[in-house]
Amino acid sequence: MSVASTSSLTVIFNSVNWSFNYVILPICFILGNAGNCLNLLIFARSSSRSNSCFLYFLSASVINVIILNFGLVLRLLRGLWNIDPALTLLWFCRLRTYLVGASFLIYRLSILFACVDRMCASSRSAWIRMESRPKVAYRLIILIWIICAIYLSPSLIYQTIVYGQCLAPPNTIYATYSTISTLIQGLFIPSSMILCGIITFLHLKMMQKRVEPLHNLTGQNERHILGQYLAMLVVQVITDFLCNILYPAYLIYNLISPAPTPTTLFILNLAFTTPYLNFSAAFYLYTLSSPKFRRKLVRALKQIKWIRQNSPDDRSHGHTATAVSLRHQPVITALYA
Repeated sequence: MSVASTSSLTVIFNSVNWSFNYVILPICFILGNAGNCLNLLIFARSSSRSNSCFLYFLSASVINVIILNFGLVLRLLRGLWNIDPALTLLWFCRLRTYLVGASFLIYRLSILFACVDRMCASSRSAWIRMESRPKVAYRLIILIWIICAIYLSPSLIYQTIVYGQCLAPPNTIYATYSTISTLIQGLFIPSSMILCGIITFLHLKMMQKRVEPLHNLTGQNERHILGQYLAMLVVQVITDFLCNILYPAYLIYNLISPAPTPTTLFILNLAFTTPYLNFSAAFYLYTLSSPKFRRKLVRALKQIKWIRQNSPDDRSHGHTATAVSLRHQPVITALYA
């Protein structure tokens, strides 16, 4: 590659990195926190907690808030002001790797199990449909959090600072374990999501072909609701795949050609940045893809307005205003008599 073309690529890469650091990621931080707080408001309601799929969405939303306010904040500090404690403090390097890695995995497994839940809910087998219950979802979510916390625990011991970077020690068993683990997560989890989505879609097609009485609205409503949940999952899975495919692709390419180049370094930097787009977009994807979610959002916002209007301060203010008006009523009557 000529010097001129290399210089041109460097200018383009720097421009893209500047756009992410100064424009895109700050917007993701603001909109992502607002959206995920609204997700928590909706999914934490008792009516939503009675649905097992929404419990997995609730788990994912909690993790999104943690990722945005820890992982993304550190990313912004490094990109905007070149502040990164993980490059100088070993304990912080290990803690950041552990928390961010465990959060990423909990989020993706929460979405995966939401796909499995919808696959079970749409099955013709009553025994399989029994697995799509809030009781089962609570147990699986707790299990996911515990397994991920244990699975990423080696990073608290072996992660180190090498060449001014917080990395797995090169040419060690832990480095090999970390690479293979990332590849499995990057390929197995999205593939499983897609497979569950295809099976759920086939189940819905079978439900549509099932002969039912014309007055049976229950079956029609069931298909309609399952279809909306599937749409929410499909857009989430597609976004997750697109935002997380770069890092597994980089690892595979790095195994073939380990020599660093400006292009590979740019892709690596982008691979650590694009996942935050996914973590900040969930609320907006749900809003665009599901009328049922939009109705839940409107009801939740109306409930907040009702609580504010019926707060003790408002009620006392209302009573005071009534007392004042009653106290002055005779005067007003006398004036108009």
